[in-house]
Amino acid sequence: MSYSSLKIGSVFYENKLHLSLFKDGLFYISDKSEINNELLDIKNFYINLPKSLVHIRENHEKFTLKTNYNLDSTLMPPNPFPSKIVGIGKNYISHAKEMKGSIKPAFFLKAPSALIGSNTDIVVPSFIKKPDYEGEVVILIGKKVKNASLKEAKESIVGYTAGNDFTARDLQYGDNNTECLPWSQAKSLDTFSPTGPYIKIIDDYSELENVCVTTRLNGKTVQQGCPSEMFYDYANVVLEVSKLMTLYPGDLVFTGTPSGVGHAKGNYLNDGDVIEVIVTGIDPLRNKVVRYK
Repeated sequence: MSYSSLKIGSVFYENKLHLSLFKDGLFYISDKSEINNELLDIKNFYINLPKSLVHIRENHEKFTLKTNYNLDSTLMPPNPFPSKIVGIGKNYISHAKEMKGSIKPAFFLKAPSALIGSNTDIVVPSFIKKPDYEGEVVILIGKKVKNASLKEAKESIVGYTAGNDFTARDLQYGDNNTECLPWSQAKSLDTFSPTGPYIKIIDDYSELENVCVTTRLNGKTVQQGCPSEMFYDYANVVLEVSKLMTLYPGDLVFTGTPSGVGHAKGNYLNDGDVIEVIVTGIDPLRNKVVRYK
């Protein structure tokens, strides 16, 4: 079994969080006690990357218990416990232009507590007036990296998933859209970082080179973007981040959103809106917006 056939998620089933494998349209968990604990404890699994990938490849056939996430289980973010989530603003040139201001990308941190999985509602507090979507490719770091070369950056990426860098524009730019406030506060509210539905593991960085992202709002395509349109491609995002901070196994990096966000036209999300983020090779990440009045 190659690494690139592995699709790893997490589900909440029978009052417990389980590491899961996505196969044939279903999530499977293990009920075998003889499997190494790294495969049963999600936090340990990601901390021990890439070694844990070898174990799961060797034991994938022991994940035999089906779960139906529409009936008896809840999809969780594939990695609920990263040491950090890094984002990059204005990494698509088209998006930088529609948002005006500097074209140069900027990095920021997002709170891991904002993570949710697919099919979970994004809950917008009543004081937020300008909620907005940002569909993105999210990459999974598989080894410790600092001041990486391009080769080391490529080797550090072990998988990818879909993400929605959901943003409260009024906390990002102020009520009159003239301020530039700390982006982390606008993107770290609880439920504001959907990821999933699973992480697709890759054998080689070349599998990422043509991975694109599409965002749909209530079934209508509103964003589309590919690496050729990015200021920094996926490997160079890691390279640049590693100049600023050490990345650890399990860390998640949101790699930027293409043009088409609602804020550019003054259109913000309403209660009941459904956002789907579709990344090449991965099932849609789907979340409904719930706005408190």
